[in-house]
Amino acid sequence: MAFCSVIGVTILGLFGDRVGRRWSFILFSIPTVIGWILAYFSRGFITLLLSRILNGTAAGAFSILSMIGAAEYTSPNTRAFYQSMISMVASALGMGIAHAAGVIIHWKTLSIFGMVLAILHICLPYISVESPQWLASRGRFDECQKAFRKLHGTKRSSENELRLLIKMETKKQILATETKLNNGFNKLMDALKKRYFWGLILTNCFAYTYFAFAGKVIFTNLATVILEEMTGNSDVLLYTLLVDGFVLLGTCVSGVLIKKMSVRVLLFTSGVTANLLLLVLSVCLYFKNDEKYFQWINVTLLAFYFIMANAGPYPVLDILLGELFPLEIKMYCFMLTTPILIGTIFGSILVMPMLVTAVGYHGLFFINAMVVFVCLGYFWLRLPETKGKTLQEIEVYFKTKNFDVENVMNEQNKSLI
Repeated sequence: MAFCSVIGVTILGLFGDRVGRRWSFILFSIPTVIGWILAYFSRGFITLLLSRILNGTAAGAFSILSMIGAAEYTSPNTRAFYQSMISMVASALGMGIAHAAGVIIHWKTLSIFGMVLAILHICLPYISVESPQWLASRGRFDECQKAFRKLHGTKRSSENELRLLIKMETKKQILATETKLNNGFNKLMDALKKRYFWGLILTNCFAYTYFAFAGKVIFTNLATVILEEMTGNSDVLLYTLLVDGFVLLGTCVSGVLIKKMSVRVLLFTSGVTANLLLLVLSVCLYFKNDEKYFQWINVTLLAFYFIMANAGPYPVLDILLGELFPLEIKMYCFMLTTPILIGTIFGSILVMPMLVTAVGYHGLFFINAMVVFVCLGYFWLRLPETKGKTLQEIEVYFKTKNFDVENVMNEQNKSLI
């Protein structure tokens, strides 16, 4: 399914910018419906495999569309909160319900629920407006204004954001015409020659490395196995519910913290705290004994790690990925970088059993914590505070190290493309 998600992101990168955000959601919902229908009527391995391929392809595209949509449809002051709700809370809640339901309900019955949700996914974009950011990037400024005001109203701050969006995209289109960079692919080829672009790719790689070594996928998916080996018990249902509960609690806490704190402060306070918990767990596992209370100390440390990691670093980095790339080449950038994410996750899954055999869980957690500290050091040096900043200000900052869009448009026009 992970490899199929790369196919989905590749298709989205090649064609998504042509049809817009709404139609991308609609079109990728169709294979999801077909996939669930195939799952329900499946009688053998081939049909189930085809169902997984279709759902995996759509899932890859949806993961990117959700990230982009949350960034483009929300205002600067609420963007981080809504991105956290969509990418973290909704995802954790859905997985928790699916895991619990999968234990007590037959999988074919669950596929009916999947069909219903996929059909709703096709219908919902019809009652939504298109992304104002995408409309502006296509030069459809009248539609952009209408869509933007439907989403954000006509407050003074919203009107200023709209004015900057239109002014910047107008200027970029004039420059693109002058330099004969009239489509996304040509703009990507030009961006490959720019230093700022490789800085963004490097930041993206560090974010994906953080996800891999902080265990966003592998710790969650293998937590039941880890807990079984740590405690000596094999209650899979209990451990599954506990892990899902801890992850959901952490994501819910993230919504509160993101509203109260800046994203930089949240990243480093929660990131360092989570990493210290991982180091303490590593030490406890190294000096482990067979006492029952000691086993539950380890479980408690792992639980607090899940809560802290999901409350801070994971949502903040998802927010970063939604804001990072320039509007005109955003889809192409995700197409290029998603294989890196899949590669790091797949590599960590392959290497983990060998590391555990060689150095034990205490060694694995120690190595992971050291790599995460390196990533946090990079983020400390490279990442600005983006809460309350428009996507245009963030884009200009990564291109010029200056948040002042007006000044950049007046003095450094060529740096906009």
